[in-house]
This record gives sequence, C-alpha cells and structure tokens, in this order.
Amino acid sequence: MKLIVDIGNSRTKLGLFSGGDLMSTSVISATPEKNDLTTFCAGNPIEAIAISSVGENLVQKIESWFPNIYLLNIETSTPFPIKTNYKTPNTLGIDRICGLVAGNKYFPENTVLVIDMGTCITYDLIDANKTHLGGGISPGYKMRLDAMHEFTTRLPKVDPKQEIPKIGTTTNESLLFGAGQGMKSEIDGIIAFFSAKHPNLKVILTGGNHLMVEQRVENAIFAAPNLILEGINSILLYNEKLND
Repeated sequence: MKLIVDIGNSRTKLGLFSGGDLMSTSVISATPEKNDLTTFCAGNPIEAIAISSVGENLVQKIESWFPNIYLLNIETSTPFPIKTNYKTPNTLGIDRICGLVAGNKYFPENTVLVIDMGTCITYDLIDANKTHLGGGISPGYKMRLDAMHEFTTRLPKVDPKQEIPKIGTTTNESLLFGAGQGMKSEIDGIIAFFSAKHPNLKVILTGGNHLMVEQRVENAIFAAPNLILEGINSILLYNEKLND
C-alpha cells in the first residue's frame, strides 16, 4: 500500500492506494500526529509515502514516524508528468499541480479546467498535450465572509456553515447571499469564458467546499472530491518509474 498525505491550510487528507486504486480516505487536522497516520494505516503494510504540503511542513516528522520507507516530498523541483507555461513555476502551488496531473488523467484527450474550492478558489487549465496553460486564484467562501466583517466597521461576522438563502432579507442573510451567489456566478462565468475558447472543455470540481456549488452552478461539471490525492499518487508512481 502507498500512503498519500495532502496537508492543506485547514485540514489534512489521507489516502491509501493499491497501485492506482484509492482504497480508503480520512480527513484529519492540518497538523497531524503520529497516531493519526498509524491508526489510518493499521493492518496495511506501507511501501511508499508521498506528501504534498501547502501548510506546515511536517515531512521530517512523518519520515521519522515511518523509517526505512521510501518517501517522496513533492516540491516544484519534483519531476512531473505534465509541463507548465507558468512564468513563475517556483510559485505554483503543489496542490494545483497535483490537481492538474489527475485532471489530465481523467480526460487525457480534452482541455480540462480544474476548480479547487479550498481556502481560496483556484482555476487551472491543462490541454491534451499535458501543458498547463495557466489559471487564476480568488477568495474562497469563508474568506469572502470574513473580509466583509474585518474590513468594515459594522458588518457582522457570519458563520459560513449557515444555509445560503435565495435572497437576503437581513444583513446576515445578505452577506451569505452575496458571498455564496457571487461565488457561484464567478464560477459559472469563468467556465463560460474558457468554454468559449475551448469547445471540448471538461470541468472538474474538487476541494473541501465543492459540495456548496456542485448543484448550484449552471454548467456541466465532474465532481472529484479526491482529485488531489489521486494526483499525488500519480506523481509518486511516475517518479517510481523514473527511478527503476
């Protein structure tokens, strides 16, 4: 089995893979402890580990928890099965690269737009030649709500777990509606923008908040909640082949 670790800004996602098949997943805190990982792996001998981290770097700790096991810490210098046109590749988030690798694997003959809804929303486009064309970054849902509270004197702090209303009839509801409907409209608009340029476009939605808009956006999308884990595993398999 291969242990795949995706450390994000607000959570860590774990995956166990047998070859290219995802066998099980778990979501834990952004600062995992040894017991979190060993409990998740219980009864499954681990032959390799791959880590993608956008949060606190825990690679050395995890390496000490699993001695004598091959560990790939995915960095911008890691060999990838895709290319990028990004002018500053060293600043391209590892999670975005992993999503692109998996997105291309899902639809290798199409241009693919990967939308990852985490703390921020990222948009990334990859074509059938395995070339990342670029993308965009915008505030996530909670960040939008928090910003309206933090950068004004009177707007209240709103719990993002509340249901998004069909229209705001109170200030709280108006904040929820504005942030939620604004995010939905943004996603629809960006999909329409790229669809006009790429008629064969496929859209993949992933990330912790993908369920918020999966049924709300007007465009046809493919939901892949474990896309980043799948991308990390694909990069691990690719590097293992290079090292054979």
